Amino acid sequence: MRKSLFNWVAGLLSLALLWFSVVPATAETTVGSNVDSRVVLAFKANDEAIQANLPDGWGLLTLPNGPLAGSNLLVSFIDRHLALDAEGKPLAPHSDRSVALLAYGVKPGVEGARMFVLRVFEMPPVASSYDNGIAASISREFTLTGSADDTRTHQEVWRIEPETGGVLGLDLTYRSGRPGWSSSEAMPYSAVNPDFHRIYRYDQLVDLAMSAALGRELNGDIQLQSSIPEFAGVFDGDESLTGILVIPVYVREVLLP
Repeated sequence: MRKSLFNWVAGLLSLALLWFSVVPATAETTVGSNVDSRVVLAFKANDEAIQANLPDGWGLLTLPNGPLAGSNLLVSFIDRHLALDAEGKPLAPHSDRSVALLAYGVKPGVEGARMFVLRVFEMPPVASSYDNGIAASISREFTLTGSADDTRTHQEVWRIEPETGGVLGLDLTYRSGRPGWSSSEAMPYSAVNPDFHRIYRYDQLVDLAMSAALGRELNGDIQLQSSIPEFAGVFDGDESLTGILVIPVYVREVLLP
């Protein structure tokens, strides 16, 4: 049986994230859906600084396997193109942008690991779905150049300015590969209220632009700069980039347990 490297990686990533998000099955209520494009950066950063953002009793987990192995922090840049309510009607506003910082934690007596949403920077009006949203000005410039039947040059420029001060900036340029289509489920918990979580069932088109664990180097350049005081200990200059996922298509159903 033959499989492309990219489909294999996408499938491996889906299995890894699903394993870390397992919770017992319960009754579910659909609350909405959305269509996004995303860029996810994975880092190995200061353990103590990230640990300080986890709920009491939870220990920080460094991902042990998969294309993002060695990572202890994920930064997801989200461009929401269409947000719908439970009945499939567009929300107001129907589009927005946000940036979420995520980490995995483990706790004695609790099976498996949980993904925690540490902070979300959001364009107003702030939904604060995980009780930790902060209003921010968020801009994105995106270009995709090159012939339709060849490798293309992908460029992303993001600038996030939270109302609490500081700036987070991303400048990514790389030669894209062949993406893989995958389906999975995630159950992120709030780091502020660790008893609350949402259920996300999604399909996504994933281009694994970089993976230190798999020896896949970025075919391009990236710069991430942060002067946000809250995360000065996380982005202290010693953090290392361990992976980049570029997700041009992300289709998700949102449920509550």
